[in-house]
Amino acid sequence: MPTETAIPADDVKAATSVFTDLYHQLPTIFMRLLLAGVAIVAGILILKLMRRLITKYLRRKKDTRGESVRQEETVRSLSVSVVNYLMYFLIAMIVLRIFGIDLTSILAVAGIGSIAIGFGAQTLIKDIISGMFLWFEGNLNVGDVVTLAGYTGTVESISLRTTALRGTDGRLYSIPNGDVRTVICRSRGQQVAQVNVTIAHGQDLYRAKEVIEDECRQLAERLSLDSVPVVYPAIANDARCVTMRVEYPCDVNRDWPLEREIRLSVYDRLRREDIKP
Repeated sequence: MPTETAIPADDVKAATSVFTDLYHQLPTIFMRLLLAGVAIVAGILILKLMRRLITKYLRRKKDTRGESVRQEETVRSLSVSVVNYLMYFLIAMIVLRIFGIDLTSILAVAGIGSIAIGFGAQTLIKDIISGMFLWFEGNLNVGDVVTLAGYTGTVESISLRTTALRGTDGRLYSIPNGDVRTVICRSRGQQVAQVNVTIAHGQDLYRAKEVIEDECRQLAERLSLDSVPVVYPAIANDARCVTMRVEYPCDVNRDWPLEREIRLSVYDRLRREDIKP
């Protein structure tokens, strides 16, 4: 018959003591969990309230140029980002305090490892500093059509770390502010609708120029433009064709629609005139 191994009395006593202590601490644990939950919910509610107050305070009536509303939307976006970071940090500190974690020791450990953290956070600090400079210098506003880091689109929001850009293809790009070296803005000042028209070698270039100019006059009448688009003949050539250019100064954000209209009209007219592009 196999013999049963007896559990040492000391082990039984130790396990019983652990479960007894845990049982007596359950009310305290539940209370701390409840307080932490209340702190988190209250913090989220306060954060939402602050976001609404910021939005209500900074959003004003759009002026005729739309410049004021873009600047105010930029300030709102950055202010909300700062409030988010500060509020999340405050909630985390309160929750740690509720569970009896000594914040002084955490700060001491953070101070000891600050050099290592600094090396690891170089990119984050670079993004934040770059974002602040973009805001202070006024090179970027929410609603501007820009080219950043090789992507073109409309700025939807600016935070301390990233800039959200809605691309012309409908995709949303999140670009770290530290990656922004050059800002190409299409929403400041007057724009130019610019279309390059290619004419195949062997065609009558003077006739092609006259046809394009005539089509530009008709286009100006059809679209009620203030002036006739200007045609610049033979700005470039290669082994296949000669390039002409059509330009028309226009208001902000009207250049792309006008470019499409000019391109369709000119190439359709060249086809009807039997001029090979």
